[in-house]
Formats: sequence, structure tokens, C-alpha cells
Amino acid sequence: MWILRQEHLTGSGERADTMPCYFEGKVRMTAKHWMPALGIGVGLTCFVALTPDSAEPASNPEPPSHVEHHTFISPNNPKIRVNVDKRLDYIGELPFTIDNLAAGTRYVFVRATHDKHIQQMFIVQQEGFLPSSDDTYKYRITNPARLGSFEYQHSVILDDHAATIREEPGKEADVTQRFLTAHGYVLEPELVMARFARPSDPQHKHEIIFFCFENLSAYGHTLADLSVGPESPDKQDIKKKVDENCRRAFRVNH
Repeated sequence: MWILRQEHLTGSGERADTMPCYFEGKVRMTAKHWMPALGIGVGLTCFVALTPDSAEPASNPEPPSHVEHHTFISPNNPKIRVNVDKRLDYIGELPFTIDNLAAGTRYVFVRATHDKHIQQMFIVQQEGFLPSSDDTYKYRITNPARLGSFEYQHSVILDDHAATIREEPGKEADVTQRFLTAHGYVLEPELVMARFARPSDPQHKHEIIFFCFENLSAYGHTLADLSVGPESPDKQDIKKKVDENCRRAFRVNH
């Protein structure tokens, strides 16, 4: 609402009185009212005041973390943009909780065959301790990998996905498996996983993690072949290849 000044003028052009009038908008408005019986013309002119009687509406707040055109966008904890390879299809987000201490959301991208057999999966995970918890993320970055402007704790492991679900029901692996099944996708139980993680706020109450998964069977091996003994050349080669594929699958812009 804008405050206006209304002026009544007599037929001789003299100002008769001044009183407030109101007009929604910023357009100058002029109107004339005639009194033919008296032979007097009365002019009514309203001018927009210099100051509105209320402030302009506040700008819209930033939307929460989301995916737009193969880009993950987060406004805080951390503020970040992650471009994802277009060969990976975004299939949605899923919330999770961990022992009533922490909670977060996973944003899931997959590359799959026509019958939805997953060949590669990329996950962005945002997580934080609940306000009721005094805990923080205390891990040190001992094997750093630089993504964007920050160092991330980096690892590549062979993952017995089925065993993880059995041992930790209701946690991230379990809810992700149920999410994929609900969308018609098949994920093999033996995987190779590349992982990048860091605390995402100065208080270490939040963290962000990037995961890449590939099928171990795609490299002609099973966990039984590679789980016994020291790092074999085959195991090292597989982990290196999965890590290279992972780093090509996304790009961090902050």
C-alpha cells in the first residue's frame, strides 16, 4: 500500500484542502470531478508518496537441497553444487535416521540396463546430528582427496552389501536397498565402493559424503576370490578402476 496526497482545487485553481488518499501500486493517478450546477470545477489529484507505508516483501528463501538438471544443489551444510554425469539417471531422494542420534538424506543416481539391473550407482549423502545430540564428527582426514575447494577423506573398499544390511537393519544400506527395490531396480550384493567424506560445518555437526558403487562381478571376481590375504594386483587394479570411474561421474563446484 502506498500513501498518496490528495488535493482539492477550486474552480479558480486555489488549493481548498489536503487529505490522505490510498492507492495500491506505483502509477500516478489523476481524476476530475465536475459540479455543473455550481459552475465550479474540482480537480482531484493523487501523487505517490516517496515512502510506502510498508516495506517491500522479503525475497523468497533459498530452497532446500535438491537435484536440478543433473546437478545437486545445497544452500548450506555445505553450500555446494555437484554436477553428475548424464549417463546416470536421478531416481529420487530418501531420508534416513541413525539410532535416533543423526539423520540425513540420500540423493540417488543410477546407470542401469533396460531391465533395471544397476551397473553403477552414485549417491550424495547429507547427514547431521540431531539437536538432542551433543556428538560431533571427529574423524580425521588421513587419506585426503581434493574435490572442489576442500579435502575429503577418501577410501575404496570391497563391499559385502548383503552382509551390511543383515548387520545394520534400518540404516543407510537397508533403506537404500528397499528404495531401489520399490523403484524396480536390482542391485547386486557384492560391490566395489569409492567414498569421499568431510565434515561440512565449522562445528562438525554435519557431514557430506559421496559414494560410487560398481558390481564386483563386472570385473570377473567374487568376494571369495579377493577377500583372503594381502592386496593382490587384481584387487588393486579393480579398486583403481572403480575410483577412476567414480571421479569421472561427478564434479564438485565448491
